[in-house]
Amino acid sequence: MSNRTTHKIGDDQRKRDLARIHILSAELQLDRVQYENVLALVAGVDSSTALDTAGRRNVIAHLQAHVDRLNGVQPDPDRPANVYAKPQLRKIEAQLRAANRGWAYARSIANRLYGKTKIEFCDTRELSGVIAALAIDAERHCRGARR
Repeated sequence: MSNRTTHKIGDDQRKRDLARIHILSAELQLDRVQYENVLALVAGVDSSTALDTAGRRNVIAHLQAHVDRLNGVQPDPDRPANVYAKPQLRKIEAQLRAANRGWAYARSIANRLYGKTKIEFCDTRELSGVIAALAIDAERHCRGARR
């Protein structure tokens, strides 16, 4: 992969992260001062443009936790802390939400398939296997794509 392609991919992810931050802050109805306070508290910056990758992930996780609390969603103790770090973990989270299942279900799949006690210990290939298993589960329970 060329440097230009890598830069484009990183740029696209940055744009998606910044959009997600702004969507979450709008859901929370944060005014400008509250928004800047969150950025300062969580990442030590005064503008989202100054956020690096880790800072964006931390701000997203912080805001998402508040949105979840606002919507009455109980925090899942099995949810990986780095769920926003890997696209595959975001996919698994979406599949779990669609199935109304918790992260313990994904962890049990990883354990049965690969002997992993935590989903965070799975590599890319193993995460793909968990995604496939969740897709099979969705089809089995008529939540998958209709044919």
